[in-house]
Amino acid sequence: MRLRVAAVTILIAAAPFSRAVAVDDAEVLALMQKHCVMCHAAKPTHESFQEAPKNIALETIAGIKKYAATISAQTVQTKAMPLGNQTGMTDEERATLAQWLKNQQ
Repeated sequence: MRLRVAAVTILIAAAPFSRAVAVDDAEVLALMQKHCVMCHAAKPTHESFQEAPKNIALETIAGIKKYAATISAQTVQTKAMPLGNQTGMTDEERATLAQWLKNQQ
């Protein structure tokens, strides 16, 4: 019985990180708009930047695909981005982004 309870607990705890539903481009663009483009845009709105850091603009699907490996490393794996998590990106949002990035390979 204890093993069954532990297994159910693990499944429930992991639920926010698994998605059976495919992530579409519009959802990813919305995440980028919410968490990234204030800095990573042709014309950033964040007061600290006159241009996109490292010239990485994430306003389009093409731009996101171009920098997919960097986004995965910085946003999903190390959680270094958004910088200081100023925008409050959640683990669920990171998992959504990770699934979309994985499907782009």
